[in-house]
Amino acid sequence: MNIKIKNRIYFIFFVLIIFSVIAYLFTLIPGIPSNIGRVVYIFLILISGVLIVNFLSDIIEAKANNKNKQVSNTIVFITRLAGYITVIAIALASFKIGLTSVILGGGFVGVVVGLAAQASLSNFFSGIVLLFSKPFNIGDNITLSTWQYGLIAPSYPPKFFSSDFIVPGYTGIVEKMTLTFTTIRLDNNIPIKIPNSIVLQASIFLNNETYRKVKVRYEIPSSIDPNRFIELVKSELKNLSFVKGLPSVFISETSFANKSNVFSINAVCKSQSEDLPRSEIIKSLIKIHNSLEKPKKR
Repeated sequence: MNIKIKNRIYFIFFVLIIFSVIAYLFTLIPGIPSNIGRVVYIFLILISGVLIVNFLSDIIEAKANNKNKQVSNTIVFITRLAGYITVIAIALASFKIGLTSVILGGGFVGVVVGLAAQASLSNFFSGIVLLFSKPFNIGDNITLSTWQYGLIAPSYPPKFFSSDFIVPGYTGIVEKMTLTFTTIRLDNNIPIKIPNSIVLQASIFLNNETYRKVKVRYEIPSSIDPNRFIELVKSELKNLSFVKGLPSVFISETSFANKSNVFSINAVCKSQSEDLPRSEIIKSLIKIHNSLEKPKKR
């Protein structure tokens, strides 16, 4: 048996023994109402139950970790949910309180507890919604954009007729989903835990598509023949291994003041990001531009 599992078992037994001794000592003290002993008994059930549920779910997660991560995460999620509900039901039953009575007769205490635990309950129910709606799966590359975690997009020097934009969000691989948090490992290899209520409200960009359209704008002097430039660009880009089909190349803007033409190049590329294909396309455009540029007279 694994040493960590042994230590967890010893810890659970230790907690059970300690609380059992405390509960027994309360019964020996004269003058203490019996209700207090029951409260201690309920705490014993809740704490030990939560420890056992977490222990069992961790074992299930460890056993199923090498298989389908989405399936194992769902099993662990449901195990903890069912386990916590069972523990609460046993604790209430030991105090001779039914779930129906709690639901129908919570009254003022229920309102106070609900307000105090609003954030936790919101994350809990949001986790259930995410589990069944499945906007993404474990292992997906996603970008979360939300106003709660605002990011300031970096500012670059203005580019002529540029329509480029940056999505302010967190991009990474979904590693784990629990009852309250979703763990994403960012591109810089740092994990971030986001509350499920935030994830449910966020805009989710799925980055798993094999092909994506990459748009590039490039400006050249009006002295260069646009038809020749378009012909060379199409011929050069269709030979790139990641470009699918023939790219579209056309003049999008003309500047008489700068005596230049702005070309738009749209290419369907095999890549999960736009950065690398755009870089290669721009390098090809620079190469073509330099070959068509008339040498300056000295």
